[in-house]
Amino acid sequence: MEINDLDIVRRLLLALLAGFAPACLPAAPASDVREADAAFAARAAELGQHAAFVEYLAADAVLFRPEPVEGQAWLATHEPAGGRLEWQPAAAVASCNRRLAVSSGSWRYSNAAGGDPAAGHYLSIWRMQADGQWRVVVDHGIDHDPGAVPAETLDAAFVRLWPVVKSGKCPGRSNARSLAGAERALNDRVRRDGLPEALREAAAVGMIAYRDDAPPDRASPAWPAQDARFAAGTLAQPEGTVFEPDADIAATYGVLRSADGGTRALYVRVWSRERRRWRVAIDLQTPLPALSPPLRTP
Repeated sequence: MEINDLDIVRRLLLALLAGFAPACLPAAPASDVREADAAFAARAAELGQHAAFVEYLAADAVLFRPEPVEGQAWLATHEPAGGRLEWQPAAAVASCNRRLAVSSGSWRYSNAAGGDPAAGHYLSIWRMQADGQWRVVVDHGIDHDPGAVPAETLDAAFVRLWPVVKSGKCPGRSNARSLAGAERALNDRVRRDGLPEALREAAAVGMIAYRDDAPPDRASPAWPAQDARFAAGTLAQPEGTVFEPDADIAATYGVLRSADGGTRALYVRVWSRERRRWRVAIDLQTPLPALSPPLRTP
C-alpha cells in the first residue's frame, strides 16, 4: 500500500473514532470541579462572598438559614455580611455522567468587628448547567475549632469512597424513584431503630460524618455521640432532593426531630450508587432550634 493510502486509512479511522467519542469521553475529572470551587473562592475574595454566591449559585440552589431557603431569593432580600469568608477546596468528585459533583474543604470567617474567627468545613453539591458551567445547587457546612483537621485528608476519603476512575459509562440506569425508595427506607428505620443504627445499615464503607465541633471523619467504628439523641421514635422529614437520571451521585436533605420534639437537626446526605443500590457516602448534620413547647412522649 502506498504511503498516501495509509494516510487516508488513518484519517478514516480517526473520523470513525470521533463519531463514537461522546459515548466514550471520561467523566469530568475531579480537578475540574475543584477548579470551579477555587474560582468561586477567588471571586469571594475579589467581590465579597455575597456577590460571589449570587454568581455561582444555580437558579434553584438551596441554602440553609438555618432551615432550607431558596438561595438566590434569600440573597436578593438580605444585605451582605460585613465579615470575610474564605475557603479552600480539598476534595471533589464528579458523577459518572458528568452532571453532578461534590466538593468539600475548610472555611474561615473573620468578623469585621474583630474577635476570634469562626471556622469549619463545608460541603457543596454542584450541577453542570446547560452552558457547560458548574454551579452550586446545595451548600452547607459545620463549625469546629479553627485548629482541628480531619484524621484522614478529605482527598483520601473521597478516593476511598469513589475509588473507580469514571469512564463516562454509568453503572446501569436509575431514576428518582430508586433514590426516593432508599431515602424512605432509611427514614423508616430511623423511626423504628434510631439514627445511629439506621445509618450503619445504609452507610457506604467508610462513610464520612460531618458534625459540629469536630472535623469530618469516618463514622465507624466510633459513631458521633450526638446522634444518640435521635433514638427510636425520631421523625425524619425529607425536604428536597438533588438528582440526575443515571448518575451515581445524588443528595437529599431534610429535618430530624427527636421523639419528644425537644431536639431537631438538619441533615444533608450525599448518596453513592453501587450498581443498583444507593448508599450514604456523606452524612452532614447541624442543630436546629427546638420546637416550643416540646412534644410529649407517648
